[in-house]
Amino acid sequence: MTSLAQWTEWREQGYTRLPYLRRDTLQKLPESWLRAWSEASPYAFVLESGKEGRYTFLGLEAESVLQGRGEAARITDFADRLDPEPVGPAEQAVQGAPLDVIRAWMEPHRAPRVPGGPKFCGGAVGFLAYDVARSLERLPALAEDDLAQGGLPDYAFMRLRQLWIVDHQEQAVYVSVCLPAAESEASAEAGAQAGGAGRSLASAYAQAEREAERMLRRWREFEREALPWDAKRRIEIAAEAERHMDGRSDVDGFEASFAQEAFQQAVRRVQEYIRSGDVFQINLSLRKQRKLKASPEQVYEWMRLVNPSPYMGLLRFLEFQLVSGSPELLVRLEDGRLAARPIAGTRRRGSTPEEDLRMAEELAGSEKERAEHIMLVDLQRNDLGRVAAYGSVHVPELMTIERYAHVMHLVSQVEADLAPGKTAYDVIAGVFPGGTITGAPKVRTMQIVEELEPVRRGPYTGSMGWIDYGGNMELNIIIRTLVVQNGVGHMQAGAGIVIDSDPYREYRESHNKARSVGRAVWCAERAAAEDGKGESH
Repeated sequence: MTSLAQWTEWREQGYTRLPYLRRDTLQKLPESWLRAWSEASPYAFVLESGKEGRYTFLGLEAESVLQGRGEAARITDFADRLDPEPVGPAEQAVQGAPLDVIRAWMEPHRAPRVPGGPKFCGGAVGFLAYDVARSLERLPALAEDDLAQGGLPDYAFMRLRQLWIVDHQEQAVYVSVCLPAAESEASAEAGAQAGGAGRSLASAYAQAEREAERMLRRWREFEREALPWDAKRRIEIAAEAERHMDGRSDVDGFEASFAQEAFQQAVRRVQEYIRSGDVFQINLSLRKQRKLKASPEQVYEWMRLVNPSPYMGLLRFLEFQLVSGSPELLVRLEDGRLAARPIAGTRRRGSTPEEDLRMAEELAGSEKERAEHIMLVDLQRNDLGRVAAYGSVHVPELMTIERYAHVMHLVSQVEADLAPGKTAYDVIAGVFPGGTITGAPKVRTMQIVEELEPVRRGPYTGSMGWIDYGGNMELNIIIRTLVVQNGVGHMQAGAGIVIDSDPYREYRESHNKARSVGRAVWCAERAAAEDGKGESH
């Protein structure tokens, strides 16, 4: 899809990355990513949609990794694996606010959009923890920062040279190689010394072609990868998990950060703040954790099976992993167009089609849920308005019901045009963290969350996704996500508290929202016990 003539033009235009994109027919989507993980570096990812999304993105080797906490960060650059004399990774300490550090790390790398290509062909993939908000707003430090004690960063991104992309709409697979233009310039110097300067860019282009060919051969191997459990056994394990968890508030052995009475008392405290006029609504959450008996990769395979969601993904870093089945988009920026999709309003799924319909009608007709939803849509409109072109913010879709494995939600779509002179980093600063998981007004609710929740949120209600070399991005909201650190899994869920909330019902809603993650953990551990394979891949 990309030609040497395009490379010549792009280099003359000053781009520092030259994308090579090759398209082929998708023969079969891999049933499992376990083969890919077995060949991956410690820094790898998959981002995909289990709810009719168009693209799947897979990256198995980072060329650079950025991790930071507070104002301190570390960049690890890995030597080119094609270098005949490879050396160890180079590390550099940097200082600054998180978004400033990420911007500085990404700014030297600029690539053009490939005409007709997928929306993301190369860039950085990673996450921002909820506590990145401390660099954007003044917040107290009251809750225990327990995850930081184990070394979990506030943000972490990996930059990729190679990317596999599945276009489900076109039934195509793309392999993308985003070559640093400096490599072609080095080839130019070598070619000039040898009396062949005209061959320099062609040599670099040929290198990209060879890499793409190897990537496509690897993909054909991935396509043959089947799930390690046959269909009959998958159905049996999933049904057994549902029976086991029926009527239970949790997966066996998980310890909650909030005891039930303490959570319900916190709900009542939120209602006091509402009565006093401090806030309109607050999202209150509880976290639970325990040692896992299955690997994050195995849990993700089961999450794909039992809770397919629009913004799924697995981020693998050496020190931790994020297993996400998120249903919610924080923000998308594509060629100057902004979109957000707030979720607010929840009911459990019915056990029969008739009960499911009744639950949907109850949700759609609830004055409480509708008022809460409209308030948070307005908050989203205001957040986008901080970076949008004047008069461009609009709501093309309002209060649609979307169904997931264990719950259903009210969902809306908010869109706008990016204002001139604004960038992806301005957008993140304007909307982060999402108002649907803080409350309104946002800053005051975050202050109260810090007062009432016993532990800091870490990645929960932060964002996970990608930022490309052209300034586009797509970030989810980290909910329905398992954070794994040193073999311990942490899952967290919350509920929106308003003046007429029932404390017990909000406590149960938090547990219901976590059931999808808990069910994936239960299935993965049962399968791992049967296979005798609980270790990481």
